[in-house]
Amino acid sequence: MFWSSWKPILPSLVLLAAFPAAAVRPFQPRDDEGMPIRQALVRNSGFIFSGTVKTVERISPQRKDSVAVMRITFQVEEALRGVRKGQLLVVREWAGLWQAGERYRPGERVMLFLYPPSKVGLTSPVGGGAGRFRVDPQGNVIVEPRKADRPGLGKGIGFFPKQRFPPQKLFLVLRDAELE
Repeated sequence: MFWSSWKPILPSLVLLAAFPAAAVRPFQPRDDEGMPIRQALVRNSGFIFSGTVKTVERISPQRKDSVAVMRITFQVEEALRGVRKGQLLVVREWAGLWQAGERYRPGERVMLFLYPPSKVGLTSPVGGGAGRFRVDPQGNVIVEPRKADRPGLGKGIGFFPKQRFPPQKLFLVLRDAELE
């Protein structure tokens, strides 16, 4: 008797319970051969650089069919793809990424592997957090142990606890992984 009253709504409850889990699952893309995206960080990036966050600004939607975006301005210090050293690069990200933890602070130093801008002009780090690294005061990219096992770098790339690399060196390590 109890089971028969729940039987009609059980499929809906299962779907409802699965939806939030699917929505927060970490981004773990792989290519057709199952290769970790670390090899795609360089390949899929339109912009690769290290620099300092100058400004962060939320832009509210202007029309009903648009979305809120974050406009971030970077001072490029090391230019590796799609930018020039010394350039002020302005990128736009969907503001929803910021609710998931993707944030920048003025004065923060980062190395980014960004997708080329979409048709609507938005971008984000390749592989989510895998395409974003902190940079120390000397300009070296900090690769933390947790990053070594995250999507984007996979295991076995040879990073030991909290290694630091000049931006060009990290770029070459990842580019060489792409060629393997």
